[in-house]
Amino acid sequence: MDSLSTDEETRTREPRPSPLGKAHLGRASLGRVTAQSGAGAGRRAQVAIGVFVAIGVGIAYGYAVAPAAGAPAASATLASTAVRTASLACPEVTGANDATISAITPAGGGTPATGDTATVTALGGKTALATLKQTGTLSVTGGVSGNPDNLNQESVPVIGQAGGAYAPGFTVTETLSSGATSTLHGIASTACTAPDTDFWYLGADPSADAKTSAHLNLYDGDQIATQLNLTGYTTNGQVDTALVQQKDQGVLVLSGNQANNPVDLSDFSSDGSPIAVHVTTTVGRISAALLDSDGAKGRDFIQAQKPAAHLVIPGVPSTKGTLQLILFSPNADADVSLHWIGGSKITPTTVVPHLTAGKVQQVDISNVPAAGEAGALQIDSTGNTPILAEIKVTGQGGTDTAYLNPVQALTGESVVADNSSGSVIELTNNAGTDAQVQVSAEGTGDPVPQTVTVPANSTKAVTMAAPKGATSFAVSVVPLGGANAIYAARVMTGAGGMLTIQPMTTALEKVQIPVVRNDLSGTVPQ
Repeated sequence: MDSLSTDEETRTREPRPSPLGKAHLGRASLGRVTAQSGAGAGRRAQVAIGVFVAIGVGIAYGYAVAPAAGAPAASATLASTAVRTASLACPEVTGANDATISAITPAGGGTPATGDTATVTALGGKTALATLKQTGTLSVTGGVSGNPDNLNQESVPVIGQAGGAYAPGFTVTETLSSGATSTLHGIASTACTAPDTDFWYLGADPSADAKTSAHLNLYDGDQIATQLNLTGYTTNGQVDTALVQQKDQGVLVLSGNQANNPVDLSDFSSDGSPIAVHVTTTVGRISAALLDSDGAKGRDFIQAQKPAAHLVIPGVPSTKGTLQLILFSPNADADVSLHWIGGSKITPTTVVPHLTAGKVQQVDISNVPAAGEAGALQIDSTGNTPILAEIKVTGQGGTDTAYLNPVQALTGESVVADNSSGSVIELTNNAGTDAQVQVSAEGTGDPVPQTVTVPANSTKAVTMAAPKGATSFAVSVVPLGGANAIYAARVMTGAGGMLTIQPMTTALEKVQIPVVRNDLSGTVPQ
């Protein structure tokens, strides 16, 4: 359950009101008043009578407008409306001139009105890195540095804010270029995300080698300070050392600030085996980003996830490399079954180890896909036990790494803001009937859509080209005609075998409005 805000905590700690309500407290006070004038007491009596009359009128009105016996109840269907504000954060920019920030609100969301804005700003920056001018037009800011002169910390978060017609589907993507040194080798790309209170990271594998690293950055974009706990798990179980408990329990991140230093996950494990990290807030919400680097072998971001009994991981590339499946069951022992969804849906012969609660497991699945076959992996646990899963992809020749996490089937439009010509969109249809998907390249204000038919229980790869006159672009994916089992991922490559993969999630374009009913519980003392 989400943590309560400070105001909510205060309300829950107030004494329970008297069964007689405030009127009872008023009568007690009147019995003690002896020095005040009779006129004052009379006015108080008049006020009290007025209050009771008003309550009576309200109750009478409530009964008067109640539906007659046998009349149909109001529909419980939730209404929806377009999102009016959006706030996203990428809490990780490292090195000098290392990052590219791409932002877009997809076309079709309406015409911006006066006062509608969308900006991207680095924390502490005096001017915006980017300001959107219209929907459907991509803003790209390159050469963003992680250590500007006015800040002393190595990593700087980038914050995206959108309002009005710019808010529905507002998307910001951060991409770190491949650096010249072995510690910065490999491209890494991630979607900027909204804050949360409880999430997991799986698969980081820090080692004692100084060239490898796994750092978790934390940013509080809310108006109250956030306090959080970090818990680590390895192949041997939960990490429980005095060092970790002292450093990573009760971490305080001030409002509008990033944690003073990234959390070095080598505190949890330094032998190169994969770990799981649980982030939970006790007060407030937090935005986080985990960047894992294998030194000369590559680097990439690891996305947060939540435990579930049914998982689908899209985006396994067709290029031959090493595929390592990492599994973790937080609370109970479990066994899992696998289904590969490529040219067709099959059950691989790979033997998956039994999952012991609290212990990270891994298995090589490199031989599951056929040669040159892209696809997705479905993972189901026994007994409906919630589990975590991640796939680590090591590119051909070990030149770069990428991490794939499970996502939900798309229920609407999904957007990735950073793509280059040759980027591949993998579409997986995990249903028994064919499905149609609209895939669009956006960036110049005029989308270039194409309708793609994805056969039942299969994956189809679509190679994207930039819109005319653009070098980088955004990609929009929309399931059509009731398709409800479409999973998508963007695979982007670079020179020298560089690789980064981003599983795609449904963009926040609409929010549901709860049904309002006549309710007099607030007028009756509890």
